[in-house]
Amino acid sequence: MKKKILIGILVAALIAGGSAGGAVYYKNSHQKTVSVVSVDSLAGQYYMDDTNLDGNIVTSAVQNVTLDKDMIIQDVYVSKGDSVKKGDKLITFDMTLVQMELNIAKLKQQQQEQNLNKAVSRLNSLKNGGKIEESDADPLDSSGSSTDTDTTSGMDSETASVTGIQQGTYLAAAVNPVLAAAIEEFAAEEQQTEEAGADENMDAVISDQTEENNEEPTVDFDSGDSEDTDSSDSDATISDSTDISGDGSSDTGSEFTDQDIDIIDTEPDKDSDIVNDGTPEFYQVLDGNTEPYTGSGTEEDPYVFLCSSAKGYVIAKGSFLNKMGAFYADGTKEPGREGYWYQLEFHQNDTVNDLLNRKESCTGYYLVDGGLLEKMVVDDSEVEFSLDGASHYDEVPDDGYDDGGYDGNGDGDGSASISRADAIKMQQTKIDSLKLDIRESKLNIEKLEKKLKKETICSKLDGTVAKVGDASTGVSEGTTFMTIKSKEGYYVKGTVSELMLDQVKEGTILNCSSQNGEFEAEVVDVSDFPVSGDNYSGNGNPNVSYYVYTATIPDKTVKVSDEDWLTISLTSSTESKGIVLDRAFVRSDNGVSYVYKDDNGVLKKQVLAVGGNVNGGYSVLVTGGITRDDKIAFPYGDTVKEGAKTKEASVSEIYGY
Repeated sequence: MKKKILIGILVAALIAGGSAGGAVYYKNSHQKTVSVVSVDSLAGQYYMDDTNLDGNIVTSAVQNVTLDKDMIIQDVYVSKGDSVKKGDKLITFDMTLVQMELNIAKLKQQQQEQNLNKAVSRLNSLKNGGKIEESDADPLDSSGSSTDTDTTSGMDSETASVTGIQQGTYLAAAVNPVLAAAIEEFAAEEQQTEEAGADENMDAVISDQTEENNEEPTVDFDSGDSEDTDSSDSDATISDSTDISGDGSSDTGSEFTDQDIDIIDTEPDKDSDIVNDGTPEFYQVLDGNTEPYTGSGTEEDPYVFLCSSAKGYVIAKGSFLNKMGAFYADGTKEPGREGYWYQLEFHQNDTVNDLLNRKESCTGYYLVDGGLLEKMVVDDSEVEFSLDGASHYDEVPDDGYDDGGYDGNGDGDGSASISRADAIKMQQTKIDSLKLDIRESKLNIEKLEKKLKKETICSKLDGTVAKVGDASTGVSEGTTFMTIKSKEGYYVKGTVSELMLDQVKEGTILNCSSQNGEFEAEVVDVSDFPVSGDNYSGNGNPNVSYYVYTATIPDKTVKVSDEDWLTISLTSSTESKGIVLDRAFVRSDNGVSYVYKDDNGVLKKQVLAVGGNVNGGYSVLVTGGITRDDKIAFPYGDTVKEGAKTKEASVSEIYGY
């Protein structure tokens, strides 16, 4: 009882001292609502059986070779002015970074599939009368109420309890030195109760734990060299851990210092820096000099790097990846190391709302094994980690669920405040979400596998090399690194909607019709990047990105003229069943289509399965991801984002009539 009273007093004092944080939370929780309308009221009709393209006849064609940030030039086989034939080698790439990205994507999918299996088992347990847990009542957070894995992983409940109190010492020190002293006394009492050897002082505890967590050498982010962590002096360790900005400053923003208060912490490298520095740096670019926010580089306690959400992505330089891969400058590995685990975290408004629980404000993260980098890469190479492709904490089902089904205790409802029917419904929602996450992961894997196939690029045309960039730096004028211009002849050129990229690709046969008759053309190239506008047709949907395609005419006897406009058709492989939605309500990024739908009063990004472009490109045939009973928002505007509160509206209100 004495302990409970003391905890209550301390918590009350800390809450009073954190009124400023409460004001921020109040502001965030009272954001503007976003109107949503039922899918059924928006659904339209499907009018077309064939998919039409626009195109025209041109007398020359070009093949452009572009470089992605993760594609490192290995060899260039041609020079400007060289003549090439179809099939000749042009350039090869070192795909080490792409392979690393593919491995990360596959591991992510495997984890999603494991989570799906757990969620299905949990659903079966609920349907068979298993106990209803309190966590079943939370549709957004399926990870229960357990502490973040990056702050308590590997600790039993007693150790975690004591550690939580000791971490709280830092917050108490900033609020009131009396509270700090009280917490220290209480923590010492708990430590004596837990351990038989209570005669050991806290410095020994810190030394023992640090030695256990650092059996192998770890990265020294001050010098860049690998060495054993020295934690024999707890005061020095705590002082060092407050300097996370890299400028040598350890100002806590309080008049109290670690000389004034005897601060106790069993994990000085993890949470002391979080509280002592209330404004940690969020990185846009990670390189070999980037400092971690916390962590020791193990799978259980990865290095954590806070990443800016300003551009929707963070760039990891080769120097950073090499360091996380435990590579020395000569390309050899650190003894006994395959790599360091690291976590890239994005947070809402680039702010960690709760300094002791980063999960609360985390909008996405990547947990990466640095050892996935198979070999050292050049320091200036880059990999882009996007916020859209990041994992989310609400994707992970609770490992504490009992998958054994019925527990033999009547209806098994326990003390949960949710009905069985609602628990089953919410669990089904989690399963549906995980299935879509897996589908999105598969699309990303397909994209990376397609990129891997570009390790060697050959000429698709008989022609001349018109442009080549600098092979040593990858620098070139404009956006293309290499350009091949065709010999004289007739070609078909036009644009294709992003929704049809799975149908119009290299080798696709187009059915063309001109004023002189009908003929076939074979697609030899589709641009890697969309054009700024639909340059080849005047009726393209402005809400869809378009890509340039080039096709050859195998039959040289076909009579065509330069600039002839063509009618081009494909036999549509689109399924006849689905929901036809106005294209304005469906967004697409990198070939992945999605909507923002209402999920129990808040917006959620929902990935869709689409059957293709219909009704002249102004509609999308949705074959999976949503039902007619769902409600979706117009997906544009500053307030439209995941987590925004929703309100139901009518179609007339949405369209403004």
